[in-house]
Amino acid sequence: MRAYYLGTHRDLLDPVSLRYLRFGALWYEEHGQRLVVGYGFGESKIEILRQFGAQASCQACMDMEIVHEIYQKIRKQQQEQDWSEHRQLPLLSAFKKPWRNMSSGWYVLKFQKSFPVHLSIVHKTKYTVWIEHSAVCENEAEIQCCIEKAAAAHHIDLKWVEGWGGKRNG
Repeated sequence: MRAYYLGTHRDLLDPVSLRYLRFGALWYEEHGQRLVVGYGFGESKIEILRQFGAQASCQACMDMEIVHEIYQKIRKQQQEQDWSEHRQLPLLSAFKKPWRNMSSGWYVLKFQKSFPVHLSIVHKTKYTVWIEHSAVCENEAEIQCCIEKAAAAHHIDLKWVEGWGGKRNG
């Protein structure tokens, strides 16, 4: 019979709500590997436990390092997925505000004023607008790293545009 483990860790970033919440994960171990069955975020330990109520036979894991490692692995996978998923905005987006009056080029959009933030690297052409990369950044260093990675990947020079709140190529 397989043994399931449930662990929680306080104050970890939920990349959807951009809030620091309790993180919980349910997993089992097989052949020396941890296989995550599910994970979630909640305000309290009880809220996390309710998410995994079907697995009443699981053992509590009190090792915060293990739970944090699971969280880091999930976040890394999410970051890689955010970076690699490209999507085009609806076809007429280039002709509607705010894109209508903007020059063709590369833009970095930051969607919140305070950290953590959602960040998007956008490529606007004459007729299309593409979200080339997305990221959740917890500090200025992560924003800078994302911008540098995009600049290197697309061979572009990103510069600050005063008063706009984003960055674009010159």
